[in-house]
Formats: sequence, structure tokens, C-alpha cells
Amino acid sequence: MEMLWEIIKGRMDRLPAGQQVVARFLLTLPREAAFLTAAQLGEQVGVSESTVIRLAASLGFPGFPELRSALQEALRDQLSALERLQIYQATGEGSNLVQRVLRQDLQRGLSALASLDDGPIEVLAEVLCNAPSIYLIGLRSARALVAYLGTYLSWFLPEVHYLEGDLFREQAVAARQGSLFVGISFPRYTRQTVECLTLARSQGFATAAITDSLSSPLAEVADYTVTVPSSQISYIDSFVIPVGLLNALLLRVTDRLGSRASERLERLEAVWAEAKIYQETTRR
Repeated sequence: MEMLWEIIKGRMDRLPAGQQVVARFLLTLPREAAFLTAAQLGEQVGVSESTVIRLAASLGFPGFPELRSALQEALRDQLSALERLQIYQATGEGSNLVQRVLRQDLQRGLSALASLDDGPIEVLAEVLCNAPSIYLIGLRSARALVAYLGTYLSWFLPEVHYLEGDLFREQAVAARQGSLFVGISFPRYTRQTVECLTLARSQGFATAAITDSLSSPLAEVADYTVTVPSSQISYIDSFVIPVGLLNALLLRVTDRLGSRASERLERLEAVWAEAKIYQETTRR
């Protein structure tokens, strides 16, 4: 998809003078514009609210709210948690919070279906199955994704390790030859995750990234990249769609393991039953 900045620059010369003033404000002060209504933006640059609305139409948007949403999306990896909360408070609509939150993720997931490709998942699944050791790193909110992926990989693969943010250098230096380092991060990207993959690559290890796009800083230092969109709800990173991708990746891993996966699950079930891991329930 063409970036918002490219759309604005490409149409700048064809815009009326008033709309050009607004467009230049969007290009020079996008973070400030992301918090303004059409009326506030017009007042800020000295044009009418209708001029701001007409600019949105000139840029191909149904209205100013859609233009502002595109602006916020373009700034996803730059906005602070407080700024995200402020945008959410300014633009939230509807009284049913649960429906609104779920609808946002579901709509984003449906729009992403057309661009998702099984190819990178197939490749990464094969690499995971063949790696003698796997090191996973995901910090802050992405730590939950690492825990989820690592939990299920550990059922079938012999060496799955979690990298700590302040110890990844020591762990990388001590890693077995042929190890695979997997980094997971979404906007806002964590610096240490990028540094970890960079170091692993410099040490001769294979690297993989699970992130939102090929322009992600993780993709730049990864030998294998799987992309999937994430979502942001106020100050919260929503990983509904990335979890779905991890499920697909895990299923591909077990498909490749074939009978070994079934044998491992049979042994695990016996161990779990003996240890009484799961609470028995009686459904009425």
C-alpha cells in the first residue's frame, strides 16, 4: 500500500492553495496533527474546517476521520503509550466496549487475509524443525508471544531457550553451533530485540523475525522473516492476529514432524496424567 506521505507529496502540486497549507502541516508536524479534529486542524493552520475535509477527499479518503486514522497508522512505531491513549479517548465511539475492541481486531484481520502468505511460514517451520537449538527473544508486550510460541515448541523440539534482555549477549556467545535465533517484535519495536538478532547474525547463527512488515528493523537483520499485522487499542498492543499466525506456524511444525509429534504427545499425556497436571471436571 502506498504510504500516506507519498500520497500527499504526489498530489501536492495539484492541490488548491488552502489544502496545500494543511498538507504541509501533515508532513512537517504529523504527530501534532494526529490528535486534532478537522476544525482544530483548520484553526491551527488558518483555513476553514471545510478545507481540511476537502483535502481528505482530494487524497482519496471518504472523510477526515479516515485520513486521521491513516496518519495514526503511519505513526504507529513513533507514538508513545500516552499519545495512543489520547487518540483512543478522542476518537472512541459506541457504548459497547467489548464489541468495539473485538470489531477492530476482526476487521484488521479480515483485511490482512488477502496479503498473508503461507510460504514464509512453511520455510520457518522447516528451519525450526532442523535447528539443534532455538533461542527466542521478545521483550515487553511481545514477551507474551514468545512464551506462547516457546511453550508449544518445547513439547516437540529438544532445546527451546528464552533469551533475557540483559543477558542475551552471554547466551548468544555460548549457543551451540547451528542454533536459530528468533526475534518477535511489533511497533513500537524494542531496541534490544534488534540488537540480539544483529549480534547472533554476526556470530554466524541463523536469524528469524516475526514482525509486522519487511520494513521492520527486525527484518533487516533476519535470514527468515514472517510478517503479520498487529493492532493497537489505545495504549495496548493487541496480538489477536499474530497469535493466529503463531498457531499456523506451530501446526506446520507438527505436520513436518509427522509421527514423531504423535509419539511425543502420547508420552506427554502419560506424564501429565501421572502428575495430575490438569484438573478433572464434571460437566452438568
